[in-house]
This record gives sequence, structure tokens and C-alpha cells, in this order.
Amino acid sequence: MYGCVKYLFILLVFVGISYTTSAQDSPIEVTAAYPVASQKYQSITLSGAVSSANDAFLAPLQAGLVDKLFVEVGDKVQQGQPLLTLDSKLAELALQQAEAEFEVGTVAYREAERLLKEVDALSQQQLAAKTLYQQRKAEVANAKAELARRNATLALRTEIVARHTLKAPFDGVIYQRVVDVGEWVEPTTAVLGLVSQQAKRLTIQVPQEYYSYFTSLNSDISIHPDTGLHDTITGKLERLVAASGSQGRSFTAHIALPETTDLLVGMSAEAEIMLPQLENKQLWLPASAIRQHPDGGASVFAIHNNKVSRVLVNIVRQQGDAVLVANASADQLYAISGVSRLYNEAAVTVTNRSEIND
Repeated sequence: MYGCVKYLFILLVFVGISYTTSAQDSPIEVTAAYPVASQKYQSITLSGAVSSANDAFLAPLQAGLVDKLFVEVGDKVQQGQPLLTLDSKLAELALQQAEAEFEVGTVAYREAERLLKEVDALSQQQLAAKTLYQQRKAEVANAKAELARRNATLALRTEIVARHTLKAPFDGVIYQRVVDVGEWVEPTTAVLGLVSQQAKRLTIQVPQEYYSYFTSLNSDISIHPDTGLHDTITGKLERLVAASGSQGRSFTAHIALPETTDLLVGMSAEAEIMLPQLENKQLWLPASAIRQHPDGGASVFAIHNNKVSRVLVNIVRQQGDAVLVANASADQLYAISGVSRLYNEAAVTVTNRSEIND
């Protein structure tokens, strides 16, 4: 009896092992597809705003009370044009005093020169002592130094008066005014916003994964204004800022716009950029083909002789239900369904092959 039970137990164990092995080795049904190679040039579209190389908040060079305002928001101004003046009465009085003192110094210097010439003529006739000549010569040098000091004071007072007038540093349009007549301002107080309508550019934010493309980009860039009232224009990458904030994941790029464009600073537009393909091949696969890893990585399963092997890939970007990946092979068949059940060397049965559209 014991022998029969033992034999039955061994038989059941054998059957269970056989069943488990059979269940594990049974092929997993999947659909599969070949990836689609990315085009030689892939296109990305990035939104941005039209800006100017000259865009400034203007502040006076002198503290004072705003006396006159010559411009209003929306006014076009030219370089050197007065924009506002501060009350300069005290500065002008100080300037008048400096001018008078300079005149006094000039008269003293001329008189010292006259006396020196007079003594020089007498000394040549031996009618004046040499010590007197040396004294008059020293007086001329002293008068000359005093005149230079007063001239510097005059220049200082003239500059202070001039600094009571704020002038446009470049041609442009006044787009902001934050001061009015009668207000007290300091040299650190921004009073007017001025932007040039020249040297315009489209400023965009470049995602970090595309930075390497932009470092060698020299092709034309198509600019599509968002207004719908402007035609598409062509620009060139002018500057790529190779730095970003510690919290940023993008870099700033400036695209130079043609001088003839009628786009205004502040308008929005989209830049369509054709990026050259990098050396590593990039292929399109359905998003369903991707197995995401807990550590943030990703893999796909290549099918060969009805078995799969795991292939680690880098996801470049996702567009709809398609994913652009690197490190995959263009002539390899990949599983695009049932991926969650697959493991390395798992047996599969391909039930259908799908076409992938880029």
C-alpha cells in the first residue's frame, strides 16, 4: 500500500512539473513590425516670440524732480532725442558760477603771462633781476594750474546739467512709461521702456535633447507667424546660449529675422527647424513596443527564430502613438503587442505584422 502511494505521489509531481514546464514554454502570441527609419532630416517646431537686440529700461543719470516729459507710450524716437528733463535750476546756477570762475582764472593767467613777458624783456636788457623773472615764471605756472582746475570744475558742472536730460540711446519705440511730471527719480529708477524695431530676432527655448543638433545648425529656418496675416519668412540661427538655469531643461536660441520683415517685437511665431540626423540611428516604433523600466530606462523585444531578446534603447521623443528611439536596428522585427508578458529568450508566435507610419 505504501509503495502504491509513493508511486502515485511521484507521478503527480512529475505531471505537475511537466505541466509547468509546458506552460512556461508555450509560445506567447504577439504582433510585430519592422521599425521605420527616421528621415535624413527630422523637423521640429518650436514656439517663440519676436524680440529685439536693443530693448532697454531707461533711467536718468542724475537724481531729481521730473520737470518735462517729451514722449508718450507708442512714440517713435531717434537716437539722441530728449525724452525727459529733470529740474536743473540748482545745477545751472552752479554751472554759471563755474563759468564765472573760469573767466576769472583765464584773466589771471593772461595777466601772469603779460607780467612774465614784461620781466623777460627787462631781464634781456639787464634791467630786472633773475629772481624776479623766476618769480613771474612760477606765477604763470600757478595761474595755468588754477585755470586747469577751474576748467575741470566747469566741465563737471556742464556734465551735471546735461545729465538732467534723458536722451534715447538708439532708435526705437517707447513701449512703457512709469513716471510722471513732478515725481522724484533716482539713477536706479527705470522711467521709460524703449525697444528697437531693428535687429529683430525670434527667441525660442530649445529642449536639452536637441542642443547637440543646434550646435552645428547652419541651414535656413522657416518662421510661421501666429497672426495668420503675415507670410512665412526665412531666418538664420544667430546665437545659441550655451547655459541654462539650474532648474532649466532648455537652452535659449536667437533666430535672426530679415530686416525687411514687418513682424513687430512681441509677436509670436513658430520656427520649423530641419535638424540633421546624428550618427546613431534613430527609428520609429509604436509606443506599445516600449517596455518602461522602474529606473527610467526603456527596452524593446527583437524577434528572431520565434524567440525574443531584450534590446535597451534610448527614447528620443514621442509623437502621438509613435516613439523615436536610438540603438535599435532597422532590419529587425520587434514585438509591438503583449510586451508586458515578454522576457529574454521567451518563445513567441507572431500572429500579425503591422505597418508603421512615420
